[in-house]
Amino acid sequence: AQALQARGHEVAFATGQGFGPVVKHVGFQHFPCGLDYDGSGDVFPTLPEWPDIQSQPLPPALQQLYGFIAALGPRMADDLIPLVESWQPALIVRDQLEFGSYIVAERFSLPYASVMWALYIDPRYGCAEALVELRQRYGLPDSSNLAAFDRYLVLKSLPPEWNSVGAPEAPVTHSFCTPPFDQSQTDQLPAWVETLPARPTIHATLGTAFNQAPDVFRAIIAALSTEDVNVIITVGRSLNPALFHPLPDNIYVEQYIPQSLLLPRCAALIFHGGYNSLLSALWHGLPLVTIPMGAGDQLPTAQQCQKIGLGPMITDDPLKPETIRAAVLAVLTQPQYREQARHWQSQIKALPDLSIAAKRLETLAENHEPQFV
Repeated sequence: AQALQARGHEVAFATGQGFGPVVKHVGFQHFPCGLDYDGSGDVFPTLPEWPDIQSQPLPPALQQLYGFIAALGPRMADDLIPLVESWQPALIVRDQLEFGSYIVAERFSLPYASVMWALYIDPRYGCAEALVELRQRYGLPDSSNLAAFDRYLVLKSLPPEWNSVGAPEAPVTHSFCTPPFDQSQTDQLPAWVETLPARPTIHATLGTAFNQAPDVFRAIIAALSTEDVNVIITVGRSLNPALFHPLPDNIYVEQYIPQSLLLPRCAALIFHGGYNSLLSALWHGLPLVTIPMGAGDQLPTAQQCQKIGLGPMITDDPLKPETIRAAVLAVLTQPQYREQARHWQSQIKALPDLSIAAKRLETLAENHEPQFV
């Protein structure tokens, strides 16, 4: 968005109303659209359609995908239709799991680009029927093979060589260098970070939507409380750090610290397999210990991290502190993990600049033609 704005384009965000102040704070127009949800937990139990979706004979990951299509998609589409009629954008850029914007782009014959995560999520694999039903709801042809889905442009922030287990990537997928973006003007490091003992610092996070898991945080605390490391845990804005007091001397718990400020001081990251944390860790060349928490993309991301040697994946149930301890000590003491992390760091930083992505979007808006690699 900033790259487009720098080239003289008008850019607006359509999100839930609660994100409006953040969008405006960084200099963009905001339109309240879709579900107004703060992102602090799992969205699906809040949806009245969710019990019916859960009753379908689908694995949990496909139930989630079905929910994005059938429950959240119409909420966004209904708000976007009058907005597009009045504001008349030349192009739509959508998150890969936001299907209301896909429907509206098709309805108004607008080109669109999708922003993928660590894996390409294609609704035609497992939820094609839900996508057909959504198209029918808005009077679009119910193409049985949906061959035209994501036909224009897919933006990827990881190198072309990164291929998580999932659907094959679209042939219009292009990789770009995307620096982490997670600070507001008021965010800063806590003063105590400057006084930490001179030993490895480990950051642990479960992201913003899957951090309602105090038992996981307690297992991390138990695993590392006697090790010669500093451990900084962020639990999210809706969980109280006092829940974990008293703490060992080497462990600190905060609600939120921007990873772009914290990770340069760290030796490794413990995380849930979320895309933003993955990108931030790779940007700073950190080995990873992954504890997937249940979202559809987290397990494939964790499997990919383990497969390519970025660090071990932990799938214990219940979670065992000794497994976490062994995994953390491995990434700290075995140099191949850091070497692999630095390899991917160099790969993502060598990708084309976001100004090139902006040029791709300009071309797409002008000619409405697929941007093949």
